[in-house]
Amino acid sequence: MLCYGYWIREEGRLGAEHLRLCRLDLGTGYAVTALFGLAMVIIGSSVEIEGHGATLLVTLSGRLAGLLGPAGNWLFLIGAFGAVFSSLLGVWQAVPYLFADCWALLTRPRDAATPPAKTAVDSRSLPYRAYLLALAILPMAGLFWSFREMQKLYAVTGAAFIPLLALVLLVLNCRADWVGERFTNAPATNLVLLAVIAFFAWTAMTGLG
Repeated sequence: MLCYGYWIREEGRLGAEHLRLCRLDLGTGYAVTALFGLAMVIIGSSVEIEGHGATLLVTLSGRLAGLLGPAGNWLFLIGAFGAVFSSLLGVWQAVPYLFADCWALLTRPRDAATPPAKTAVDSRSLPYRAYLLALAILPMAGLFWSFREMQKLYAVTGAAFIPLLALVLLVLNCRADWVGERFTNAPATNLVLLAVIAFFAWTAMTGLG
């Protein structure tokens, strides 16, 4: 989600003629993610194993080999590797991109000729590489806290992403002067985004209560 806007910018997809291809990309990605999530729920509810970390994955793949044969074993291991690798790629590429882009927007002269939305992020720039270095070093501070505390912090932070994204889409995509009249949210889309915000707000108040 975080990287995709930069990837399509680097591919030169800046016009409305590329919207159909972008929708195909995102639709395929979300469909595969949903399928993966459902498969993990089914596996987790039907296979009982003990372990943690990488050992848990290897043990689970061995159990699947007994149920589905060698093909099931390798398919699971390849899928698990893809899930972990894509998560790492998303963090290590998206977050420095965001930082470097924000830095360029904040330090860019207001009278510059090229709109920032049409310029690619320079992955060789000092802000990008400095954030990469910080991303490799600063998380080691988590060694001073328990895994349970870090997991709780990660869960709370991650849970805030979806309602914040819904709020941003609700605000930005309702401004015809920003996105164009053709691409503003439909009434049904606004209702879905409001429902998402309301659900997370209700969940937060229930949890705090």
